[in-house]
Amino acid sequence: MHRLIKPIFWTFLFLIMMLAIDQFLVQVPPVHPAHAAVSNFYRDFRNRAIDLAFSEQKATPKSIEAVIEKQQKNQKTIAKKVKKSDQKRPLPASKSQEKKPQRYLYSDSKGELHFTDSLDEVPDEFRGQAQPMGK
Repeated sequence: MHRLIKPIFWTFLFLIMMLAIDQFLVQVPPVHPAHAAVSNFYRDFRNRAIDLAFSEQKATPKSIEAVIEKQQKNQKTIAKKVKKSDQKRPLPASKSQEKKPQRYLYSDSKGELHFTDSLDEVPDEFRGQAQPMGK
């Protein structure tokens, strides 16, 4: 019995330390960017491991087209949910009347591309070739 006490103690200590590290990475809000990266990776890894161990086997798509169709269906349902929530909640007057400024793109004599927030910022010699950017 005396021989078993040491391995049981060290195993128990190891499990306690792993639990403490797990809770630190899951519960403590990250302050440093490195902590945020490690924490995000660990949460994703942990969720995938739990899904593999405890959830039902998900049917894997047989082709890449099936994956694309599934993603498009998910995006459509998300878009419908967003539209419904937007209809329920009216926008404040300042946001609904606010319009984004038109941005312009032009190239100078050296061929370098420049971006501006208004047509007035484009030099006169390049104003004729300035093109509005898409929304």
